[in-house]
Amino acid sequence: MAVRRALSPCALIRPLSASIIPILSKTHTHPSTIQRLQKTQSFASRSPPKAPSYADVFTLSDIPLSSFESVISRNGSSFTDLSPEEYYRVAQKFSDAINRGSSPWTSSFTGNAIPAETLHKVACIMRQITGPRSADAFATALWSTASEMGHRPSTLSLARQLVRSGAYGRVPQLRRVEARFKGLVSSGKDADALTAEGELLLEQGRPDAAAAVLTKALELSPRFEWRQYCRLCLGRAYLKMGKVDDAQGLFEKLAQEGLVEADMELAEMLRGSDADEARQRMYTAACNGRRETPHAFF
Repeated sequence: MAVRRALSPCALIRPLSASIIPILSKTHTHPSTIQRLQKTQSFASRSPPKAPSYADVFTLSDIPLSSFESVISRNGSSFTDLSPEEYYRVAQKFSDAINRGSSPWTSSFTGNAIPAETLHKVACIMRQITGPRSADAFATALWSTASEMGHRPSTLSLARQLVRSGAYGRVPQLRRVEARFKGLVSSGKDADALTAEGELLLEQGRPDAAAAVLTKALELSPRFEWRQYCRLCLGRAYLKMGKVDDAQGLFEKLAQEGLVEADMELAEMLRGSDADEARQRMYTAACNGRRETPHAFF
């Protein structure tokens, strides 16, 4: 079966086409000018390059088994249900199915008896592989497929990834995932979904609305997966609202809990008023590594 062509999910959004060639007036008749125009028009008349096929994007040629082993080894007990080889074989089956013509974005793989939770775990592994752009494409498609199978963690993980990348609402293939995410938000009972919604509102420049949603999430439960990040987002919302003291108080508590991003926020806040403290915060963040709070469910 021929493989369909589509925009690379790594880029998520197709860049704008080449700029329009300006038309010269008739008075511009210098030979060098005409030559440059003819050359430019020749380039413009060429057909735009074809988007890479799914087979070109969803390839493991740059993602060896050792990449899986490296991620799994540094994540403690997060990926112990299967061996690295078994997780890698799932990725191979996923890639093979796409090469046979299956859509990466839907539940086309349910017939292969791969549980949604396993697809989700492989997506989380792929998301932590740096370098190959195919890894991000795999993570996106695996989460989308698991979400289609009704796996809540995949819906939330992918929704938050779209928010953080600025691609939320801009990828037609992922509209169904976004709709499921909004369903979780509208229930008003999912603190993790409300956390991602709060971050989306913050990215949209609506800090007041974000603060309200994030506060509601914190009131729902004293313990949930993204609670620490919810507090960090609330601090950022307070900062944009001009509630500097409230923001600083939250960041200081989170920094005491070891959240590197809180130290980074404090360093930025204090840079103009307390240079020594700002440097200390930067030093602390550097010593602990520039880690970010996880945006995916393990």
